[in-house]
Amino acid sequence: MRAVELFCGIGGFAAAVEGTGVHVVAALDQDDAALATYRLNFSGHGARKVDLERVSAWELTAGGVDLWWLSPPCQPYCERGVRRDLADPRARSLVHILDLAARMSDEALPRHLALENVAGFVGSEAHGRLTEVLASRGYRLQERLLCPTELGIPSRRPRYYLAASRQALAPVKTSSPLVRKPLAEYLDPLPAKGQPAELLLSPSIVERFGAGFRILDPADSDAYTTCFTSGYGRSLTASGAYLRCNDGVRRFSPEEIARLLHFPPSFRFPEEVPLRKRWQLVGNSLSVAAVREVLRALPLPAEEG
Repeated sequence: MRAVELFCGIGGFAAAVEGTGVHVVAALDQDDAALATYRLNFSGHGARKVDLERVSAWELTAGGVDLWWLSPPCQPYCERGVRRDLADPRARSLVHILDLAARMSDEALPRHLALENVAGFVGSEAHGRLTEVLASRGYRLQERLLCPTELGIPSRRPRYYLAASRQALAPVKTSSPLVRKPLAEYLDPLPAKGQPAELLLSPSIVERFGAGFRILDPADSDAYTTCFTSGYGRSLTASGAYLRCNDGVRRFSPEEIARLLHFPPSFRFPEEVPLRKRWQLVGNSLSVAAVREVLRALPLPAEEG
């Protein structure tokens, strides 16, 4: 099955379908650092810089494509923002792609489509436009809100997911949330020479703002992180959790956040990407485990091997 990964970022969808019969034939984004990270980890996926406000139907369907994955910008629908919805310029790329989908021939359209966004996307004008276009083109839709904590991961990241297909969709299996794994399993090994200085918060910041921080004890079996945003490392509050350590209080490393998102152990960043940019990239990324769960609704090929 041939897939195109739109708004590909650092490759959350690519990680989710790795080892399956789904082959990413194109991965499109506009962020240079995200594309460099993607290419380092998922070579051969045709990752390239494309302005998705102007992408052509040919670029989305060349060679025959079975599946589109979309992770469009979430800022127009975020609770922390002004929620300008379709009036936000960052919504133009999704609108453009939906306009293409509304006009394409039946033969050119992919059989399947899936999308991720923040929970605030539900009920927006963009959400209405998305479901209207897909229903008019004969897709069956399955929508759900899903948080990694339901999958046994100690990280809160509730998101809206849509699976759409021109074939029958598998029903969502309702089950009790899985027992959460301990946070300690996702953390970096303890460094011999103390925590890296760039991760540590100054005692004065902790003293002044610490009451508003979510500071976790790595030995707490019930600990879970709040949602890491693209502002982590830049904004002190409402951008993610912190960790108590022998040297005081520290931020989570980008690699730890990638593990909480369930990127594979081999995942890494290019050396030239600075720390703050790494935080931004993982803050904009996907829960790989949640994507895998959502894709179970689609009639995808079985795992290889």
